[in-house]
Amino acid sequence: MFTCSIWQTHLWQPFVRERVLIESLAWIDKQGVTFAEGIHELGEPGWYVNVHGYTTKPRQDCTWENHPATIDIQYMISGEEAIDVAPVGELGGRVSFDAGTDTEKFGDIGVAHSTVVLRSGDFLVLLPGEAHRPKVAMHEPSALRKLVVKVPARLVGQ
Repeated sequence: MFTCSIWQTHLWQPFVRERVLIESLAWIDKQGVTFAEGIHELGEPGWYVNVHGYTTKPRQDCTWENHPATIDIQYMISGEEAIDVAPVGELGGRVSFDAGTDTEKFGDIGVAHSTVVLRSGDFLVLLPGEAHRPKVAMHEPSALRKLVVKVPARLVGQ
């Protein structure tokens, strides 16, 4: 897990060395806030961005998920949400798996290991095995707009 503001390049650039991650963050910085909702391909098969919006919910109504073969870069365009994070090994049994979206769903484990708050301009990188529970309302449910870059883990190290 890695989180920072997209505008603080001097803080995150020294740690981001993978071409596909550098290009993903550059795309977010240059054009992420202007793209219409929907899925936009970024060059390699399976590497895309999903621009969308939703209303946050009470924590108990949110679902744990993991992407075993995909790196998530979640970027907040506007609004705010909390995202709980825990090692996938502590979630217990998998409830479902969708191979098309590379999404495992899990039942509630209660307490997260970490909670990250994303506000406008913040991003969060989640690796396979770093389960997360997005959509958590900070105070009251509220609307937000965000994007998620899906990076196939197989592209890292190329």
